[in-house]
Amino acid sequence: MSLLTITNKSTDIYLSDMFKVTRSLYNVQHYDIVIVGGGPAGLTMLSALKNNPKINNKLTFKLIESNNLSRDIKNYSEMNDDQFTNRLISITPKNIEFLTSKLKLPLNFNKITKFNSISVFNGTTDFNKAKIDIQTDSYMCEIMNLVNSNYQNDQKNHILENTKVKEIDFKSNYPILKLNNDTDVSAKLVIGCDGYNSCIKKLINNGQGQGWSYNSFGVVGNLKFKYPITSTPKGWQIFLNTGPLAHLPLNNKDRGSMVWSCNKKMFELFTKKCKNGQILGRLINCAYVLDRPDYEYYLNKAFDLYKNEDVDHELEEKLIESMDKRVDMVSEKLASTNTSNTQDNMLYMEENYPPMLDSVDVTTVGGFPLKVFHADEYSKDRLVLIGDACHNTHPLAGQGLNMGIEDIKELTKQLENALDHGIDIGNNELVLKKYHQNRVLENSMMLIGTDFLQKLFSVNHPAVHNLTNVGMNVFNSLDFVKEWLSFRVSGKK
Repeated sequence: MSLLTITNKSTDIYLSDMFKVTRSLYNVQHYDIVIVGGGPAGLTMLSALKNNPKINNKLTFKLIESNNLSRDIKNYSEMNDDQFTNRLISITPKNIEFLTSKLKLPLNFNKITKFNSISVFNGTTDFNKAKIDIQTDSYMCEIMNLVNSNYQNDQKNHILENTKVKEIDFKSNYPILKLNNDTDVSAKLVIGCDGYNSCIKKLINNGQGQGWSYNSFGVVGNLKFKYPITSTPKGWQIFLNTGPLAHLPLNNKDRGSMVWSCNKKMFELFTKKCKNGQILGRLINCAYVLDRPDYEYYLNKAFDLYKNEDVDHELEEKLIESMDKRVDMVSEKLASTNTSNTQDNMLYMEENYPPMLDSVDVTTVGGFPLKVFHADEYSKDRLVLIGDACHNTHPLAGQGLNMGIEDIKELTKQLENALDHGIDIGNNELVLKKYHQNRVLENSMMLIGTDFLQKLFSVNHPAVHNLTNVGMNVFNSLDFVKEWLSFRVSGKK
């Protein structure tokens, strides 16, 4: 009897289910590699695959991103070169070379600023005596500049945007990603580049790792200087009792960027209550120039001013005037201790203190919770993590993206090696664990070092501050130690 002539009801149900399974298999789109997450790490990972001839000629790949990348790129491309977004990253010269030469990314260098030094203060009374000057090459670059460069680098056909991963099915030989557009994709290897809340991380050792919240926030925003700078751009960072405040150049003229680690009360003030950019700018001036009691006095004045929704604008102007007078008076005193020549005094302040701010662009002010995390495992069969999906660090060292780029280099190396030796790219024991082993120590050292500095300088006790002041002065006199540190921060080591 022909199979098609069978009329038994149960057999009909069986055949119907069989056809459904067959049809679903035909609807699955198959790729060798699927990248989940289209941020800077995910897009750079895609560029690394595309620009490696061995990988590009042998493997197929797709990137899945939940956001509307083309819309974000369009908005960014319409900005002028003197306009900046508020999320910036520090990139080492070695990684700039990797991005532009190896990956051939068309970065817009009109919006990238190179600086070759950073001055670090301890925010205590008479803190100007506790300063470290570190010679270090680094580049300040907007995240969107990197995203745009990756996106424009002939990648559109490899990207599936406005798409979320609903679940991942492991019932077949390869993981099948079920998407919210009723499309299923399978892959020999899934690379999780989807950040701290990574859905891929949760599938690897249940997302277990070491980490904690700092119970504080990072506030970002763009700065406008009172006067254009005339010297070589440099970075500035001061450790306050609430955490570090970084003051970084955006261009070679009159723009900068901040990352301010602060408590919840300050976060609410900066991001929600205070809409006056001049107040925010003056508070930063106070943090760098005034002794701590004076700075805290003005910070408390700002809290009082904005405790209610109805803000007295006359009091705002008086507070700005008072802060300006106090900062000018202390600045003159600091400069006059150097020389009696006015022009020399101005040069002294420019070399030893950050540019005075006119205001913070309140439209660019935003924030995010600060935390540290390091995954116990970076991979399992057919799954691997890179970047923020497997490690998060405090932004005080500005090394988050650089760590992610080093992850990309190592994973690409291991994939290339697997192809050379005919090994399954999704094999954890032979391929992916080697990537983990080669990156975990370096990442751990950076996370531990950054966390140590954050905790050391955030202790609110005079005795500890006196000790850190002494330690910083000793450190500042040890050129070989500073050279070692600059090599690590610059990516030269």
